[in-house]
Order: sequence, then C-alpha cells, then structure tokens
Amino acid sequence: MKRNIFLNTKKCTQKYQYKKHNNESIKTKKMKENNIDCMKYRKSTHLAGVDVDMISAEKGKCILTIKDAYYNTGVDVSGNRTDGYFLEFMEAVKPMVVNSTNRKVIASIIKIKNKCSGAASRNIGNWKGLKLELIFDENVKMMGKLTGGIRVSPISPISKISDVNAKKMLNSSDDLKELVSNWNKLSSEEKSLPSVVAFKESLKKELK
Repeated sequence: MKRNIFLNTKKCTQKYQYKKHNNESIKTKKMKENNIDCMKYRKSTHLAGVDVDMISAEKGKCILTIKDAYYNTGVDVSGNRTDGYFLEFMEAVKPMVVNSTNRKVIASIIKIKNKCSGAASRNIGNWKGLKLELIFDENVKMMGKLTGGIRVSPISPISKISDVNAKKMLNSSDDLKELVSNWNKLSSEEKSLPSVVAFKESLKKELK
C-alpha cells in the first residue's frame, strides 16, 4: 500500500514537472524573436537616443505629441535620482528628460506657433498638445564623451522665412564675440526661427 502511494506520488511529481517544463517552453517560444534591434528590450526608464533611432527606423520619423510637461525632483532615471524637466507623450512611449537645448527649441516653436511672448513660450504649461519630431543626433556629448542623444527637430511653422542666410551668417563666426555680433545682425524673424536658435546654441558649444 505504501509502495503504491509512493509510486503514485512520484508519477504526479514527474507529471507536474513535465507540465511545468512544457509550459515554460511554451512561454519561451512566445517570447522568442529574431531580426530585432539588440537594444529593444534593454532596461531603461526614460526615452533615449537609441529609442528615437528605432522608432524612426520603423516609422520613418519619430513624431510625438506632448501629453504633459513638468519639473520634478528625485526622479528615478535608469537608476539615478534626477531633478529636472520631463515630458510625457500621448503615444505609447517612455517619458523623456528634456535638457536645456531642447527646451529652448520647444519654446521657440511655441512662440511662433502660438504667437505669444517669450515668457509665455517658456511656460511649460503651454506645451501640452504640441507635436514634436525627435531625431537621434550622433554628435551629442555627455560628460565630454560622444554618446549621441535626442534632439528636438527645429521645424519652423513659418515656411516663408528661410534660415539659410541666417545660418550662413552665424557659421562665419570665429569666436563667441563674433557669434554675438552676427546674431545681432539677424532680423527678428530670423532670430525667432527654431532652426536658427538651435544652430546658434550648437555653435556656442563649439566655439567655447
């Protein structure tokens, strides 16, 4: 009798182990993927350049709509407690940390789009609903190292004003003093173009 109970228990255990192993195999098969980006399932809390690069590769462009913009402290950004400005989007993507360069570009777009003052354009409460095109810029540096990062594309809603001449003028600057001088030579319309503002900011870093 005891032997029969032992044999039945052993069979049940083996059956359970087989079923458990079989279920795990099914789960593994469901998760198995080929021909995907090796960075797709990395652990991260916020949108990074590689995410934007993957979205652009899949959809042609990475265009997102701002759902919320806010400043917060002690936010977990991939393991580091960070104080800063953040964006959340209507699309199913991670939140984004917004650095000063991208904030200036967004404010410039808002200023032209909403025809508002500089102060109003910098008020992040006015950014909700704005569509942005994000690009992956391989030339972005962090802590002096070339890491690549996210840039807000400075698409100007004013199509009649060209940024070509303004960029050419700024690009002729040999130092920061000349950059300031050339900036003052631009028209107010040229200065309001997001693409021109972004170009000036990038030159400021290069000419330091």
